[in-house]
Amino acid sequence: MKRIILALLAVSLFALAFCLPAWAEKVEKVTGSASIVDGNTASARQKALEQALRSAVEQGIGVFIDSQTQAANFTVIRDSIYSKASGYVKTYQVTGEGPAADGQTYEITIKAEVETASIANDLNAIGIQLKFAGNPRFMAVYLPETENPLSRSAPAVTAAEKAITDVFLQKGCVILDPRFTAEVYKRIERAGQIAADVDDLAKMALEYQADLLLVYDVKTAKAKTDSSYFAGLDTVFSIRIVSPSTGDILAQKGGRNFSPMLVNQGEHYENEEAAKAAAKTASGAANELLGQVLDYWQRQVHQGARLDVWFKNFSEEDLFVLADILENLDGVKDTLVRNQSPGNFKVDVMYQGKPFDFQRDLFRVSRQKGVAVETHQAEGNRFMFFKKGTKDPYR
Repeated sequence: MKRIILALLAVSLFALAFCLPAWAEKVEKVTGSASIVDGNTASARQKALEQALRSAVEQGIGVFIDSQTQAANFTVIRDSIYSKASGYVKTYQVTGEGPAADGQTYEITIKAEVETASIANDLNAIGIQLKFAGNPRFMAVYLPETENPLSRSAPAVTAAEKAITDVFLQKGCVILDPRFTAEVYKRIERAGQIAADVDDLAKMALEYQADLLLVYDVKTAKAKTDSSYFAGLDTVFSIRIVSPSTGDILAQKGGRNFSPMLVNQGEHYENEEAAKAAAKTASGAANELLGQVLDYWQRQVHQGARLDVWFKNFSEEDLFVLADILENLDGVKDTLVRNQSPGNFKVDVMYQGKPFDFQRDLFRVSRQKGVAVETHQAEGNRFMFFKKGTKDPYR
């Protein structure tokens, strides 16, 4: 039975869990078998060993995707992964082998050390992990954070955004229609703002049902050189991925590029060079960031997604009952109390499943346990529940 941890040490450990790699080398104990044909034991042994190695790799794949996803993508996984199964096994040790009791089959049991990081890289390359994650929807928004920012229509900005979206589209991601992004910019302008902060953008992205928000900035500037014919072009790019549901920054990356360009060639030429430099810098940063995004989705698949849950207007006894409910609710992987005051507490819930399923199950079980909750607010991965029949204490 899982425990709700209150100690500060546990907070550190809980946070550390999110910083650890989503995979590591994994030891698998597996058995392979093959028929002995015409008494050829050596051939049967080799085939049994190959089957055992493949079984070890299959279990390694299971770290990242479920059996249904494996079955649905069997052909591409077979051609890309199973065909070179032995290449993913770092070492193996035979723990038992020999003809089976019927004398017709040769069996071999091994303990194999599987390089799951290599499997993950290849699954990423063929887009399987994103399929397993449900092909998450992304929204890319330009958020200048430097002085004298470029306009949204500047060639460098549009080139950077195209480079970002191309990287994610090539991996099978779903980018929200640019019309939604245009509407976000219009809402910012209607509010009389030059830009919006990340929290505001996250809320808007959530309204448009984006799973992840890509926030980027690009800046280009000419720099003097010792040459009479060439100037320098300094391009700085940064990008962050934000969870619209929680407002958390999940990953960030920056890049810088210094390239030469001819002097006195006119504004059109300079804009073209700035666009090329911005696209190159943005593409490099986005490619590196994509790996971190896949790490995030991997954690969501196996550790669950974090839900921010507030309970208000409950007695102390009620709070302990609610804690027990959370610990035993289907899909809950872990819980951590963040804040507590008389009648109220906030909990981080690591939940494997859809937020609505969590809300529905909590609603049902709380009534069975006599501490009925009412949903006061449900926004993405954030929930606020009041005790049934009570009012907002802050109004």
